[in-house]
Amino acid sequence: MLAELSSLTTALSVAKDLGGALLNERDRQKAAAIQADLTDKIVQAQIQLTQVLGSIIEKDGLIQTLTQRVRELEAEQAEKSRYRLAKIGVVGQQFAYELRPAAELVERSDEPAHFLCQPCFDTGKKSVLQLRGHFAHCGLCSSNIQTEKTPQITHPPIKRVSTWGNRDF
Repeated sequence: MLAELSSLTTALSVAKDLGGALLNERDRQKAAAIQADLTDKIVQAQIQLTQVLGSIIEKDGLIQTLTQRVRELEAEQAEKSRYRLAKIGVVGQQFAYELRPAAELVERSDEPAHFLCQPCFDTGKKSVLQLRGHFAHCGLCSSNIQTEKTPQITHPPIKRVSTWGNRDF
């Protein structure tokens, strides 16, 4: 009976060891599955992080572009505010942009008085009108504005001479 008990104890001990080994194998497989799932989730998180970083870089570039555009528009508006629309010319409704008086200017107040071509200035170009006789001329769009009345030239009466005997008609 002692031999049988010893053999039973050995069999139970082997069964316990095998059961423990099976439990360890099951736990190792569960751990491997959990580790594979965790690795997959980390890879997905890295992909999403890369996409977010790419979006941030793109948005940052857009912000810089828009900031530069705002600066340009502010400078353009500041330049436009230095001028006011004024009627010039004597024929029709002719307008040009006139530099504001020095007292109204914040910067570059020592600039000489001048007029800018209204159509050119409205499209973002700055062209100073050049006086040519009784006209102001734009070098960009070649428009001419009559600034003064043209003096009328009076001619003496024309004396007609007849070939028929020096008689005036």
